[in-house]
Amino acid sequence: MIYDKLTVALLGTLASESRDSTNAHIARYLLSHQDELEVLSVKALAQACNVGTGTVSRFCREVGFADFDELRQGIAGTQRTYEQIGVGDTPEVRGLELCAAVSSALGQAVSGVDWGALDRLVGDLLSYERISVFGMLKAQAAAVDLQVDLLMQGICADTCVSHAEQLDRIAKAGSDELVVVFSYTGSYFDAHDLTEAMRRVDRPKIWVVCGRRHQLPPFVADRLLFTSSGSQAGHPYQLELVAGLIAQELVRRQG
Repeated sequence: MIYDKLTVALLGTLASESRDSTNAHIARYLLSHQDELEVLSVKALAQACNVGTGTVSRFCREVGFADFDELRQGIAGTQRTYEQIGVGDTPEVRGLELCAAVSSALGQAVSGVDWGALDRLVGDLLSYERISVFGMLKAQAAAVDLQVDLLMQGICADTCVSHAEQLDRIAKAGSDELVVVFSYTGSYFDAHDLTEAMRRVDRPKIWVVCGRRHQLPPFVADRLLFTSSGSQAGHPYQLELVAGLIAQELVRRQG
């Protein structure tokens, strides 16, 4: 599954900003008034949120859009659907059906892991002192899982929730930094072109952990691939499993 840019920006803002911040207030309004967005003007949004139009324009830039017009264009690509897994007669039966679907997805992932790539990634985690781990929305759960597991093994890694801030950190990272990106479909960089920022010899080493052989930009150094159908049932559990496999191989190498 691929999240649209607007959903990533707005939910990321709610997750990373103070609840009472202006940006969170605007993001919450946009998420709560989805049916009005296509005809909403910058002036109307400013009035609804009790802010000036300049504040709305600044919000758009801070969450990853050039201006309000680009944010509105993102509305057309917004697709929000939720997959029902269980169809049984009781909550317990439906729960078991969901559990079976997740279990199947986990088995599929571990049977299709590129173990050679996993070994290379573990080697890099042991070689770099400056490490960042990122993911969009649900994939961020796997990033936090790995961050905690690394800390338990004496390795400090950075992360943040906002996708815009993640991209900014990647664009500014140096050659002494390792960046690990968890992306269910491999589409993490699709909405934002970092090619220009990565045209330098001192760019970071970037890994993408993903479940599909998606076209990755040339500045990505390597990928850890696993098998996935891309279903909602497997997301983010497959990514979290692979994060656990990375941590387990790391402790074996250190022990």
